[in-house]
Amino acid sequence: MTTPLISTAAVGHEFGPYDVTISSETANIYTKAIGGFESPDYGDAQAPLIMVAIALTKLIDELGIFSSGLQTIHAGQEVGWVRPVKIGEKIYAVGKLAGNSARGNNRFATVKVCYEDKTGTNVGSSSTTIIVTAEQP
Repeated sequence: MTTPLISTAAVGHEFGPYDVTISSETANIYTKAIGGFESPDYGDAQAPLIMVAIALTKLIDELGIFSSGLQTIHAGQEVGWVRPVKIGEKIYAVGKLAGNSARGNNRFATVKVCYEDKTGTNVGSSSTTIIVTAEQP
């Protein structure tokens, strides 16, 4: 089995940039998936969490967390947004490993992500904490 990046990456390791641009079709699918009458009407903007979900999916893949024998718990999520992002607006996510420590059989990792428009202007940020546990042999 290949050693996953989560096991070897040093604090400060950068990820991306990832294109997290959301099409109208994807925005509609996401809104229906989380929907209900209580869902806010974003008009021609999109829910910020859809971009966080897309970036997190790409980060998980790059970190090698889907390796066999690993179990993952999503332990925390913080999101802050500077302005609404229009559906179809080009947005890039750049992540940085802010913490990566081992305690026993568990690895605690925190990744901070900045979201920028095509001009490089910050539109939001997120911080995700995960706990990864390797199965015992």
